[in-house]
Amino acid sequence: MSDFGKAGDQAEGNVGTPILAFSDKKPARLLADYLISSNIDVRIVKGKPVAQEREHASNSSDAVEKLHYQIVVLDPNDVPKALKIAEDFVSNPNQGKYQQAAWEVGSSFKESKKRVKRPATNNSGLSPWMQDLKSTPFMSLVLFICLGVFLLSYLGAFNYILQALTIRSLDELAQTNQWWRIFTPAFIHFSVIHIVFNLIWWWLLGSQLERSFGSVSLAVIFAIAAISSNVAQLLVSGPNFGGLSGVVYALFGYVWWIGWLRPSWGIGLPNSLIYFLLAWLALGYLEVLWVNMANEAHLFGLISGCLMALATHQLAGRKRPHS
Repeated sequence: MSDFGKAGDQAEGNVGTPILAFSDKKPARLLADYLISSNIDVRIVKGKPVAQEREHASNSSDAVEKLHYQIVVLDPNDVPKALKIAEDFVSNPNQGKYQQAAWEVGSSFKESKKRVKRPATNNSGLSPWMQDLKSTPFMSLVLFICLGVFLLSYLGAFNYILQALTIRSLDELAQTNQWWRIFTPAFIHFSVIHIVFNLIWWWLLGSQLERSFGSVSLAVIFAIAAISSNVAQLLVSGPNFGGLSGVVYALFGYVWWIGWLRPSWGIGLPNSLIYFLLAWLALGYLEVLWVNMANEAHLFGLISGCLMALATHQLAGRKRPHS
């Protein structure tokens, strides 16, 4: 997976000291995020295979042409500390602190020779959160639909929205063919706390998945999650419910299990957030919270997300999500 460079060597055509090379960009990005969180300025650059691998792959042209992703430390004074962190990473790359740092840094590395850092603004003049919205169009579309529906509800169209968007019994749906109603309850929210909670999680989890797998994949996950969670809640408690939380729990289950099944992909959640969301699910069933919870939507959303992650793991084989 990785090779240590010699401290003091220079990456070809680049200023800085390469300390570690990966055959895949995901773990390189994970380590780089952790180094940045430790106040070590680094970047990721493409590098040629190390000499040992070239000799080993002398009979395989494909192996010789394969590129590595090098972690380059920009300040020579940081090299000893960076090497020590890199050694710890190689010995145990699945420690929760690395994913925690990735969440905190939230950086997206380019394969070009750009310096890896967290700027207040980017070259386009957009703020980081605006750039995030622009780079994740499906996540942004769902977010703005939810905000628009909530705004219309606040302005007095709540009853009309309920009539237009709530789900109906399966028999009625079969008669009217209004099957779009199995999706639309996800866009209805009943309070500021309700929509803020759901949209924060939708943004965090949805953007992570869309950047890793693409907009079409996130749309498919959304559709399956909405159907499974909304139909489950309908069958248990009837049509009077709404909210994106069933889909959010599906994304949670997907990110959680992909992080567990494919840690090298660099997708996952800190253990503290996993425990929090599982505890929130359990508290809903205990009925000790001050709000009414769509418990079946949460549970079946979570189950659908975990199953989709398992399917992705099985179908992917040795393939990796695009960067």
